[in-house]
Amino acid sequence: MVSFFLSCHRDDDSFVARLIDDALTARFGSASVFRPEAGAEAGVGVDAGRLRRLAKSTAMIVVIGSRWRASLDGPTDGPSDAVGQEVETAFALDVPVIGVLVDDAEQPTQADLPSALRPLGDARFWRVRLPSAYSDNRRFVDDLATIVETDTAAAGRSVPVLLDEAPVRLVMPPPAPGAAVVYSTRTGDLEVAEAARPWLWSPGDVARYSTRYEVDTDEHRVVLHVPLPSRDFGRHFRASIAAVFRVIDPAQVVRRAVSDAVPPVRAFLLDTCRPITWEFGVSEIGDAAAAVRELLDSDLLAPGGITLRSAHTELEPGTGDTDRWSRLERASVGAFSRRVHRYRGPGAGRRPSTGARPRPGSGVGVRPQPTRLLVARAPSQVPMGQDLSVDVRLVTKGRSVHPDAVTAPLTNLVVADAGTPVTVTVHAPAGLHAEGPLQQTVLVRPGEDPAPIRFGFGARTPGLHRIDVTAWAGGTFLGEVSVEVSVAAGGPFRDGRPRRGSLAAARARPGEVTMEVRFDGTRYTFQLRSDAGALFAPVVESVSNTPNAAVENAIRELQQLARGGSRYSATMTREVIRSAGIQLWSELVPGDIQDQFWQVGGSMSAFTIATDYDVVPWELLYPLSAQRDAGFLVEQVPVVRRTYGQHATSTIGLGNPRFVVPAKAPTGAHEEVAAIRAILGAADGDLITRADELLGLINSGSLGATHFACHNTFSADGSFIDLDGGPFRPALLAEASIRKPLRGAVPLVFINACRSAGVAPTYTRMLGWAQQFMASGAGAFVGTLWAVRSESSARFATAFYRSLAEGATLGAAALAARTEQQDDPLDPTWLAYAVYGDPFATAA
Repeated sequence: MVSFFLSCHRDDDSFVARLIDDALTARFGSASVFRPEAGAEAGVGVDAGRLRRLAKSTAMIVVIGSRWRASLDGPTDGPSDAVGQEVETAFALDVPVIGVLVDDAEQPTQADLPSALRPLGDARFWRVRLPSAYSDNRRFVDDLATIVETDTAAAGRSVPVLLDEAPVRLVMPPPAPGAAVVYSTRTGDLEVAEAARPWLWSPGDVARYSTRYEVDTDEHRVVLHVPLPSRDFGRHFRASIAAVFRVIDPAQVVRRAVSDAVPPVRAFLLDTCRPITWEFGVSEIGDAAAAVRELLDSDLLAPGGITLRSAHTELEPGTGDTDRWSRLERASVGAFSRRVHRYRGPGAGRRPSTGARPRPGSGVGVRPQPTRLLVARAPSQVPMGQDLSVDVRLVTKGRSVHPDAVTAPLTNLVVADAGTPVTVTVHAPAGLHAEGPLQQTVLVRPGEDPAPIRFGFGARTPGLHRIDVTAWAGGTFLGEVSVEVSVAAGGPFRDGRPRRGSLAAARARPGEVTMEVRFDGTRYTFQLRSDAGALFAPVVESVSNTPNAAVENAIRELQQLARGGSRYSATMTREVIRSAGIQLWSELVPGDIQDQFWQVGGSMSAFTIATDYDVVPWELLYPLSAQRDAGFLVEQVPVVRRTYGQHATSTIGLGNPRFVVPAKAPTGAHEEVAAIRAILGAADGDLITRADELLGLINSGSLGATHFACHNTFSADGSFIDLDGGPFRPALLAEASIRKPLRGAVPLVFINACRSAGVAPTYTRMLGWAQQFMASGAGAFVGTLWAVRSESSARFATAFYRSLAEGATLGAAALAARTEQQDDPLDPTWLAYAVYGDPFATAA
């Protein structure tokens, strides 16, 4: 087993060290690189954990930047910092030391070094310059692979995916047909080129870009022969895996220096399959093969932006101990066996008396599902210009999370027998520059927690920055946490505390699609998530003007139609509404998201819009292409929204219903309330008319399902409902949004009023009725995006309550209510409602 000990100083060389880490991990597997926490204090020595990792490493890689020489100022007989002490220990253990020089850093000579480090002057050095960091890093890793004499023959034929690299010049030849093109900028960024980009460059382009890469994105098939361990000590399985794969993220290929796709695919298969076959003896080869086939039957995301699926897998018993089985690997087997024993409990190693082992997915012997936690950690303060990392883990509740326990094993996570792929995405403001992928997928397997995930950023702009971390299973939202990083010029570097958030679901629900929409003031970020097809990357679009004015114009026109003030005929009215939806689709939804939508649309069972900036009436979307026209999105599939920070629940409370009807109620409000009482089987009772009474019920947690039949006044300054005792505003729910008193009852809140789903800017985020009620613990919220007709709104509400009370899901109830409202072509009320919650939630 090839492994590397990677050492560098925090302040100087972390970007290059991260590139090396990613490339080695892609080539040799996730356990191949140990990168200790940088910046340890002088004089602390090499602790026992680092000593063990260093002793069994194939080589130590030390990254040397311009500040290395300052670390040598100290005693002449020994190193004065942690990196120097690690180098000294490597020499003492006869571990080869390989140096990497960053930019113009000088290679240390023996005269420059303390006596304990003088052998470093004779070490072999590579150089990585920042303008060509990706190219230099690839050559370094390729050379290193040759030096350590890895066994690449067993991997089968090679599949080159990094087809070409060339410096950017004024005139460049066209790329190979079908190849994706990636450019590295002179500041260290990577950009995937548009397909129609011209190949005649301007001097400004040449000044900005350094290298062009061509990446193969075709599908490939190889047969890999890999050894997999068994539960029987010293014996193993021989696996033949026909793997079908292709590159879906060309920038990852460049970033991780993946010149040949076979090594990372082989390493990923070993990392993925080993924990499965560990649990089977050689006599249970049939069950082991079934477990591996079930795991590899779905698309998996391997390092280097490669999506992989096994076409066929066969296992054969090995011939016993081999040269491949080193003492180190035996020790690893013993350690894993002890973990499995602790997990299964006393006597777990004995076979069942029947001699039968439950087959994967049979449901026999399924262990209780513990609560899992999404854990994120970032430094609380960072000097401007320095790199920082956000560390994310999926941890079983009850297990401690030590800030420095980077290599500690995490166990006791119980999920589906074949494992559950979970995608983690980070969203950061423009002031934090991403230095790597913003989403990564891990496979959560039974009996263990996945390895930590690291996201790198460069602190470019001073201020307090919030980083949002979300977890997804396909198109299903699982959980979110946020961490805050303060960036200041010349400020200190301080670690922060872990933040935790519960993961509410274990696996994706078939056909659920979520479109995330985020806005940071200058750019939109869209991402489509689904359990069908490929893992789609975020799509970022800069905007010169926010859509507020266009949205207000569209809503004014729809309100005029709703009031019956249009001179259009019924046919033309439908075309006016349809044109507004098509324009919204074509102008606000990026082309890449539109293409992805058509890919997953055939299997869609629900569509969720996840956004914290929702001035846009997304319910009005009318997807249209030259070949496809299936109507408004809300006609095709249940459509709901979700707000970030809302309580995750699969049930909606309809019990103890209450009704808010002001003294100045709309026409027909009392008849509307009577009809809903009859549907819910609620007795007559007093109506809520006072603001203080309503707020008291909310803050005490005693509010049941609540229906508002009222007017909602909306302006640029916000919304309010005029009740006795004063206006009731969303800001009055500030306490409830923090204490979340409604979580116990998870009530439905339905504000059947004019523009109740509208939002207004307040401080640094969008604040509205939906956001505040959902943050307070409501199970679902329904409101309108523009003024609606009283009669039509009452019909929508009664149809919605009837479907939900009869057992329909939240999304299906909304779809049914919209369908019943389409008999009047002059009335767009059926498009005016926004529904928040889980599309698959049902009434409690």
